[in-house]
Amino acid sequence: MDSTRVLLAGIAATLLATCGITAAIRSRSVAESPLDLARQAVAAGSGPAQARAATRLAALAGQPHPQGDADVIAGLRDALDHGQTSEVRAAAVVGLARTGDRGLLPLVVAAIEDHDPLVAGRAVAAAQHLLGVRYGVEDRPLDREECRRVAAMARADMAALDGPGRAWWESHTVQGARW
Repeated sequence: MDSTRVLLAGIAATLLATCGITAAIRSRSVAESPLDLARQAVAAGSGPAQARAATRLAALAGQPHPQGDADVIAGLRDALDHGQTSEVRAAAVVGLARTGDRGLLPLVVAAIEDHDPLVAGRAVAAAQHLLGVRYGVEDRPLDREECRRVAAMARADMAALDGPGRAWWESHTVQGARW
């Protein structure tokens, strides 16, 4: 009788553990949509959880996935506009650059003037990546005046892309380059 109880308890414990493991695997294997990640990145809660969601969203940028880039870009724009922490906004800027879409340059250049040095630095790197230029400000934090100066240079470079400089840029840069 006691051995039967022990055997039944062992079977029950094994079934419960198997169900728990299966549920954990299933929850990890279900891909979160870009819009879900964007909601997590800007929702009230802990800063680290928001930053993780924004980083996962940025990692989707430029990668093939069922939802397409439109949802990823919408999520990144939302995270940049409404992110409560600098880590969320910085991850959004990196994600925008990863798309390789120069149409997003106005958002990236505006982020150069963000009040947080982390966001401004990532935005400078993103603008340099999308424009194929270097502003000579790598490896050091920028003060407010330098951010304004770099943003002005990036705006001038954006304007050149709309004019005769666009053909030169397209012929002298690696198309499809990703971070």
